[in-house]
Amino acid sequence: MTEWQKILTEVVKRPEIHGRFLNTLSLLEYIGARKIMKSQDEARITPTTLAHMTEEIRHAQIIKKLALKVGGDAVKTYAEESLMCGLEARAYIQAIDHAAASVVGPKSSWVNYLLTTLVIEERAQELYPFYDELLIPRGLGGPLKAIFREEEGHLEQVIEALQETGKITKTQIEIVRQQESMYFTSFFVAVEKKLKVIQENSLEETTHH
Repeated sequence: MTEWQKILTEVVKRPEIHGRFLNTLSLLEYIGARKIMKSQDEARITPTTLAHMTEEIRHAQIIKKLALKVGGDAVKTYAEESLMCGLEARAYIQAIDHAAASVVGPKSSWVNYLLTTLVIEERAQELYPFYDELLIPRGLGGPLKAIFREEEGHLEQVIEALQETGKITKTQIEIVRQQESMYFTSFFVAVEKKLKVIQENSLEETTHH
């Protein structure tokens, strides 16, 4: 089991933390949809791109519903106090975006979108199936698996589109993958620290009582 898998296994045991974590995942899906809308020129919007935007918003909504089941009204919005390490989660997305831009240049918004999507969808292939297995015993299994299946479709489309452009090398893709991996790890390190603080506070309260 990897470090992030161990941390996530601990997160799901505490509903007040787990709800905020799910809410943060919902936020990331929402940011993904927003980035597509902001970055793509209208002249390049195809039915596939529209479908991707729509699915990202729907994924945000699906995960938000899970978050509400676990965390209640405390996670109704994306306010910072309703998130689990929201700053680090946003930094994760921005880092991938910047890494892609540094590789393809600021004017290649389409290739930037494809490259950013590629590494995020690859991560989803690891994260969502494992996470779904943790949710099944808690009566929350299913929705993440459905998202995972759609993300598989996105990944195939993105790989095909990248091959068609012929502008990206394996070395360039690897640069963006390394940034994604580094910031994904940083996010989970932050989650682990927060988890420890909350656990220590709970222990202190129990001891005082």
